[in-house]
Amino acid sequence: MKEYIIYRHGWNEANQDAARGLPEKMAVLRVWAETPEQACALAAQRLSLSPNQRLSAEAAEAVDAKEEDLNRRVEAL
Repeated sequence: MKEYIIYRHGWNEANQDAARGLPEKMAVLRVWAETPEQACALAAQRLSLSPNQRLSAEAAEAVDAKEEDLNRRVEAL
């Protein structure tokens, strides 16, 4: 099993309002699952989605490594 970061895509006033400065693609949850598809299915049971929104999942290990690298670069500056 792998840990995945779930992203919600699409704006909606109730849960991801562009007027409040929220991004179109926003990390909303971490889950453990066998596949990205399973991770999205698990997340869909816990998150609110409007008809114009969808979920995607990325391996947390890769996302965390990218974030750590960005933080290292900022510190170096």
